[in-house]
Amino acid sequence: MASHPPSRSRPLDPSGPVPPEAPGAAGHGTAAREPTGATIEPPRRSSWSLRERLGRALWSITWYGLWSRTPRSWHGVRRQILRWFGAAVGPDVRIDPTVRIEVPWHLRLGAGSCIGPRAILYCLGMVEVGEASLVGPYVHVCAGTHDMSDPRFTLLRSPIRIGRRCVLMTASFIGPGVTLGDGIILRERGGIFRTIVEPGQYEGSPAKRVRDGSGR
Repeated sequence: MASHPPSRSRPLDPSGPVPPEAPGAAGHGTAAREPTGATIEPPRRSSWSLRERLGRALWSITWYGLWSRTPRSWHGVRRQILRWFGAAVGPDVRIDPTVRIEVPWHLRLGAGSCIGPRAILYCLGMVEVGEASLVGPYVHVCAGTHDMSDPRFTLLRSPIRIGRRCVLMTASFIGPGVTLGDGIILRERGGIFRTIVEPGQYEGSPAKRVRDGSGR
């Protein structure tokens, strides 16, 4: 069987044409092409000042190292800790040591209000809880969201106001920018995403009124 002699490659002629590059490869001295239709996301900047970021870091240390370790009956100690961090806390406020609070200097708690175990007060915006109101276990009060139409995903600090003598039952949710009038009761796992001023009992998500303020 005849064997073919090995082929010898011819040296490239510097003066000859340059072979085309593989697709997607960057040429010598040229930048890679952007994919067709691609958009470059603008840089994101923190919504928090340096002072606020330091304050939040100090609060996290205090929560883990001191707040969460206090006995459940030490409501007065926890009230004072919140005041150290700029919260406005009325007399006789009861707040469980398992409550998670973000940005405590945005928090206002009226006299005689009660915040139950494992509740979350996400105070990116101002959160106000009226006098004699109850925020039950695992309730989430969320005063912050993001602008979905903005490529920077800008933080929106939307305040929440909860009126007097309100009751938020277990695992209910209050969305950003909501104002609740006095005497509103939100049943278990209910969700409120708009301002409601008429007193009564509400349930479901989004919540609907099932009884008026007289209990009927």
